[in-house]
Amino acid sequence: AVVSTQSGHYGRDLRMISVFCALSPLGEVIIFKDFRHEFGRDVIEAFVDEIKRNNGRRVSPIVILKNKTYVSIYRGGLYFVAIVGVPNMSPIYLLESISRISDIIKDYCGTLNVKAIRANLFLVHELLDENMDYGLFQCLTTADLRSLVHYEPVVVHNIKEEVGFSPDAIFDLGLNFLNQMQISSNAATKPLAIGPQKQTEQRNEIFIDVIEKLNVTIEKSGQVSFAEIHGSIRLKSFLHGSPDLKIMLNRDLFVGSTPPEYNKKGAIVLDECCFHKCVNRELFSSDRTLHFKPPIGESIIFTYILTDKLKNPLPFRMSSQLSVDHKLKEVILNLKLKCNISSNRRCSCICLAIPFPYDVASVSSSDKTSHVTLAFPRLIQWQIPFMDGSNERSIVIKVKPAGSNLSTENIGPVSVLFECQSYTCSDIHINKLKVTEHRQNYMPYKWARSVTYGGNYTFTL
Repeated sequence: AVVSTQSGHYGRDLRMISVFCALSPLGEVIIFKDFRHEFGRDVIEAFVDEIKRNNGRRVSPIVILKNKTYVSIYRGGLYFVAIVGVPNMSPIYLLESISRISDIIKDYCGTLNVKAIRANLFLVHELLDENMDYGLFQCLTTADLRSLVHYEPVVVHNIKEEVGFSPDAIFDLGLNFLNQMQISSNAATKPLAIGPQKQTEQRNEIFIDVIEKLNVTIEKSGQVSFAEIHGSIRLKSFLHGSPDLKIMLNRDLFVGSTPPEYNKKGAIVLDECCFHKCVNRELFSSDRTLHFKPPIGESIIFTYILTDKLKNPLPFRMSSQLSVDHKLKEVILNLKLKCNISSNRRCSCICLAIPFPYDVASVSSSDKTSHVTLAFPRLIQWQIPFMDGSNERSIVIKVKPAGSNLSTENIGPVSVLFECQSYTCSDIHINKLKVTEHRQNYMPYKWARSVTYGGNYTFTL
């Protein structure tokens, strides 16, 4: 280890992680790896208590408890946590290390969830042993580890444990082939093959997703006060050999502004974008093509941000009305939700969360086809399995407060989780996907999909 003299910690690299853990959303410890034996196993109890104190809300990525720093990310219904006792530790380094470890675990297990981790505990511990040297992250890639890992993965198909879409649950749903064929929803959740023979036997294919997260604020009047798209193009490669991949995007795609000679209307103008290090940027500048040799496993090739001027309409609009029934001592919410996408599209896993400034004793609704629950003392959820485009859903929710407070002030805003397949608000899509390799008769399977999901998508009441 590199010797450091900062903060009086002689003989220790300040990048070292003492303990790495994976926990369920309820605080159950799934993985506990003590690299430096500085703390006992009860060091994780402080973080478990923090999970319970948050009552289902996400724990902050960086918390300091009992003079120890807990840095965590939440993926696939799991908290991945790094614990350090050294002050002045770089939080960005820790977050990046945990993120890359979780990516590698997902590549080799096929998916990230509690069931998959439990079924592959020996494999996960082997990956951690190869990736960490006395708490120091070795920056190994998925490809680097293929010759070092020997435990065979146990295949566990992805199970959605939460309402709403997560970008870390990429490839969980059905994918569309470029000529409109379809495959099973579990096709891309398979793990990478381990061993030369099984690598050869594994099907030669690649999966690509265009994923957009919508951060939107819509006022009670219906005016959109803020709209932002965080998009990414992600791939999961099971390709044989070392082929070249070309992803052709929209020709009317620009970054920053449109050139003076471009006179057509309806151009897509990105505020900013970022490329994976393997991408040839020159081809993107000339003909909007992402040209690269795809890394093994799952990776993000291209990310972008777009604000205002969305080419396609926002998926949801909502109207609301609040009133008070003083006789029954109830607060009444009238909500009408409209799905704005075209009628041949569908949004699914829809969940509206309505926060209250005071505790709620009970809740009832007029809609028996959907599910209204009191998720927490101050949070009501309205869950809708799916909505087809151009459809509306209305509901009357009657709320009985735990105390005497019947005020309608400070109720909301309503946040919406959802996912829409084959739909993007930016209209960015893959025009063509080309895989070339020097071998003859190289015919890989190519699968692609577009998904939009709700990030911070809110309505004020």
